[in-house]
Parts: sequence; structure tokens; C-alpha cells
Amino acid sequence: MRVLAAALLLVLAGFSAAASWGALSNLVADYQDSSTLTYLLFGVPWLVLAATAVVVAVRLLRRR
Repeated sequence: MRVLAAALLLVLAGFSAAASWGALSNLVADYQDSSTLTYLLFGVPWLVLAATAVVVAVRLLRRR
């Protein structure tokens, strides 16, 4: 059961990382139609969710 939960968390991490990349990639784009803060406000929470999901998945897999 822990392996299934860890796998689902890793899938969630992948989707969250993709969503954060969509917003954060605009920070290095040539054309920005919004301020930097706007891209950070939309991208960083997804990035934090992805990192948290990876950490929880690793902790689930390392328990004995």
C-alpha cells in the first residue's frame, strides 16, 4: 500500500513540476506581459507542492 501511495505522490509531483514550469519559464522568456512577481506567485506554490510530494514519497518508501 505504501508503494502505491508513493507512486501516486510521484505522479502528483510530475504534474506539479510541469505546472510550475509553465509559469516559471516565463521568467527567462524574451517577452513578459506581466511582472516577475506574478509569475512567481503562480509558479512557486506548484514547485513547493512537487518538492513536498517527492519528500513524502521518499519517506514512505524508506520506512520499515
